[in-house]
Amino acid sequence: MDSGECSYFHWNTITRDTIRYSIIQGMAKHKARVSKERQVNTYVELWHASHVMLEKAKKDQDGSFHHVMASLTFTAFMMEAYLNHVGPQIFKCWDDLERLSPLSKLNLIAEKLGVKKDKGERPYQTVSEVFKFRNTLAHGKSILLKSNNEIRFVEETLDRYIHESLKTEWENYCTQDNANQALVDTEAIIMEFHKRADMHPDYPFRFGMHEASATLLREE
Repeated sequence: MDSGECSYFHWNTITRDTIRYSIIQGMAKHKARVSKERQVNTYVELWHASHVMLEKAKKDQDGSFHHVMASLTFTAFMMEAYLNHVGPQIFKCWDDLERLSPLSKLNLIAEKLGVKKDKGERPYQTVSEVFKFRNTLAHGKSILLKSNNEIRFVEETLDRYIHESLKTEWENYCTQDNANQALVDTEAIIMEFHKRADMHPDYPFRFGMHEASATLLREE
């Protein structure tokens, strides 16, 4: 860049391209004023994180439990973050409503948008399960699990049964099938809410834009 020029750059977080827009006016180039602006769509970051964790679980079966656990947790966070994203667009009093539980926010927004939902069917049954899972971990407690069962066995299965760990309800929920279903169903709800709320852009799972500009200043 020649002395005294000013360039404007745009970083597209979707295509990962940097675009140089304009060059203006001559000044010294050792000092600059840089302005940045970035739209952070937190729910999209959490959505992406959930997909990344689930893909890792699929590729590494031996170490998949904690990746699945992370995916389910991120999905729960993603769903609530989207509710906090769309809520202010349809409720002027959202600041007073934000303290509600995630499930209450979901029910309120669904009613406002005229969405008919069946709590006993997918996708809303899945969301209830995901929020229950999230709440269990968020308010986690140490517990002692016990069992005392009479079983019938053949010799080679007894040792396996003895060494099989007892599991909590939330541990049993950590399966790849449940993690995948959680993503599919929360995505379906978000797509419907987004369309009914007439949100832009039309496709909700876009990363926010990052823009930056630099003005080169004269040295004192």
